[in-house]
Amino acid sequence: IASFNINAPADTDCKIRVNVKQDIHGSLTLSSAQMVEEIVEEEPAEEGVEAKAGEDGGEAKVDSKPEAAAAPKKPKLKKTNLEFTVVRPLDWTEAELQKEIEVEVDMSNTDRVVRETADARNELESYIYDMRDKIISESQLASYCTDAEKSAFSTLLESMENWLYEEGFDASKSVYAKKLDELKKLGTPIETRQYEGRTRPNAMSMLQKTIEKYTSWLNTSAGDENFAHITDEERAKCSDTLDKASAWMYDMLDKQGGLAANVDPAVTVEQIYGKNKEANDVVSPIMHKPKPKPKKVEEKKQDDAAEEQKKEEPKKEEGDDSEPMDTSEPMESS
Repeated sequence: IASFNINAPADTDCKIRVNVKQDIHGSLTLSSAQMVEEIVEEEPAEEGVEAKAGEDGGEAKVDSKPEAAAAPKKPKLKKTNLEFTVVRPLDWTEAELQKEIEVEVDMSNTDRVVRETADARNELESYIYDMRDKIISESQLASYCTDAEKSAFSTLLESMENWLYEEGFDASKSVYAKKLDELKKLGTPIETRQYEGRTRPNAMSMLQKTIEKYTSWLNTSAGDENFAHITDEERAKCSDTLDKASAWMYDMLDKQGGLAANVDPAVTVEQIYGKNKEANDVVSPIMHKPKPKPKKVEEKKQDDAAEEQKKEEPKKEEGDDSEPMDTSEPMESS
């Protein structure tokens, strides 16, 4: 499957350490290679010899002292990274790999088309079964289509069902989509009438409640001090909008009341929602218009006013307790 070539020196007798791992595809590969060498350090010999010279110049006496055996030291390891190559005879070239990728993409596209074609076929089949039962049910679509529409639609559904199980069994996705659109041209208008007929009463009731709520507010807020900041022009605008909405509502009710359920409606639910939104957009901002805050009046403090008053008044001098001299002339006696 694969061979690993490590470039190691030929004249050495060392261990080679390799790291092998498994990739995401489950194949073994070499991640690193190292040469491990043991290095022994030489220690100088310690001499335990002591020479003493004699006084007579004789031979020296040698005293040898034995030393305790030293503990063995752990040898040092030197690691050297080595170059290596991986050869896989079964590996593909880039061109071969791209070719197989294209084949895989084509197979995936084929599976997608088959899946989407089956979904389109099931959608057509479900629509046929669903509408075939609803078109004859009085609680579903029977009351929302004419006899001619019911007959034509039923005939088309039956012929489409026969085609689906015979010559159309192996048709393409686009053919199934085309057949479904052909059926919906007759079925969608009938379903729309059902939706409009069931949703219209609630929509009209909502519009009527909106008009009544705003009209009641206009009448009760006329003399209310909380709404005194609303101008006459704004009130007139609200009243005009509500009058038009009310007139339109009763006009549509009269037109719709004379129509049968199996004909297209005179007014749609979307139009009713739009008229309700129009009334809300005009009246609600005016109704909830915030009351303006009163203007702040600058008030003078009493202490400051008292001080100003003291400055303007003359200082009172202390009065004398003696009575003032009488300068009037004495009266003559007769």
